[in-house]
Amino acid sequence: MQKAGFWPILVAIIVAVALVPTMAVAQPTHDATRSEIENLKKRIAALEKDEVELDEPFSLWALGKRIDFGGLLELEGSWHKSEGGDESSDLQLATIELYADVAINDNIGGHLSLLWEEGETESMEVDQAVILLRHPYPVWGMHPTFAGGKMYLPFGNFESVFITDPLTLELGETNQTAVVLGVEGDFAVLRVGVFNGEVDTVGDDDSIDSWVASFDIILAEGLSMGVSYLSDLAESDIGLVTDADLYTSSVDGIAFYGTWEMNAFVLQAEYVAALRGFSADVVAAGEDLTGKRPQAWNVELAWLPAERWQLGVKAEGAKDFQDDLQRYGGVVSRGLFRSTVLALEYLYGDSDAEKSHSVMAQLAFQF
Repeated sequence: MQKAGFWPILVAIIVAVALVPTMAVAQPTHDATRSEIENLKKRIAALEKDEVELDEPFSLWALGKRIDFGGLLELEGSWHKSEGGDESSDLQLATIELYADVAINDNIGGHLSLLWEEGETESMEVDQAVILLRHPYPVWGMHPTFAGGKMYLPFGNFESVFITDPLTLELGETNQTAVVLGVEGDFAVLRVGVFNGEVDTVGDDDSIDSWVASFDIILAEGLSMGVSYLSDLAESDIGLVTDADLYTSSVDGIAFYGTWEMNAFVLQAEYVAALRGFSADVVAAGEDLTGKRPQAWNVELAWLPAERWQLGVKAEGAKDFQDDLQRYGGVVSRGLFRSTVLALEYLYGDSDAEKSHSVMAQLAFQF
């Protein structure tokens, strides 16, 4: 089944951007360019929220322009034991990230990040490279925005206080070159984007025919929720379709999340799923896709009991994905020094393939 064309949407985006005047307002953001690294940065920020003085990024100013430089290093040690099976352990420099945020003026900016992950990338790669624009004049109280480039699509939320990525992120996180048009207000954000997907169904043309949409809203102080839609879940980074010659019909996906913050506690829940099933031939060709209609959910409760301490517990699961894995565990994080955090987590996993115990420690430094 061929996907519908989206040239009208793309033309509308280009016209909207062309009409943006040069008058200055608030600096544009890159909320649609998140990844699992953002969870660590938010964890560091939570541990330091009561600090009187916070570190500012290293910045260069020239001719009215500003460039902020920063980075992240993650050192991890892990231990894994399968019940009745093998035991393994490892020590690795898991992640290196370097980034720059550029502000040409108050309504034009850009974001660039380079990423290296041990065992996944051979050298530093461009992870995100995004042009950011924001219209200075509000429309019904909301500012039109534009993001274009290589980014993480606004599909799913994927927030977590754990070291290990949640199953929702593994199923739904999607990095593509896209154009995303949005409107941002104080209490709601709406985004719609188009891109040329890497996974084309049989008989489909190589064209801009995939799209994404998201809506986030703050219902009350500390209470927020959101919903997002992806026209083809096969585009996610996990690689659900390993043989495109067997892929005859695209499978759309949906994600819901909710977050409730109350004093020192944060409760968050998320659900990501395909809206219908993949064909039997495609399921047989995949490794992570272990059923026709993949789904994943994650529920976490975090607590800040004292300054520079954070505790968290979780329950998460999957269906038709990664052998119907169910996972439970806890994590403790301690802010050692400024922008430096040490975390220790334990996870118990129960799937159709095995039952397992895993422990992971992480020392991370943001600069």
